Amino acid sequence: MTETVGHHNPRWISHRITAHKMHRRGASIDAIADHLRVAKRSVHRYLALECPEPPPAESEVNLSDFHMQGACGAFPELDWTSRSKFEQAECKAVCAHCPVLAQCRTWGLTKGRDECGVWGGLSKEERRRQAGRNQRTKTGQRPDVVAVRGQGAA
Repeated sequence: MTETVGHHNPRWISHRITAHKMHRRGASIDAIADHLRVAKRSVHRYLALECPEPPPAESEVNLSDFHMQGACGAFPELDWTSRSKFEQAECKAVCAHCPVLAQCRTWGLTKGRDECGVWGGLSKEERRRQAGRNQRTKTGQRPDVVAVRGQGAA
């Protein structure tokens, strides 16, 4: 077998990309391992291989493309639109094992951000916070950082 196990695993690819980016920025092996929550030997393996191309950005996700394959369909008794923290926790437990979690979360963070209930394992409030973080990351904004004259930004 010529391929290393895990090469096509999205998490493996994501860790390799992150390890290479952090290494280029001068982060130590220890810092990379701590950030990725892996052993230092894993970081060495990631860096021994060339940095993979990031996966292509998902095109537009439509609810009809994945909704019928979701784990939520097997639990019609749950109130997926409830604002109750208890109900949401039960729904999120189902989402944790859903085969279409990534598509559902993408839909929830884009088109379904203002929908009530749990989408992709996130409540409405969590989706709004996540979408705000994603937007700040894209624009490079760092909220709550104030430059003091003569001292620069934090």
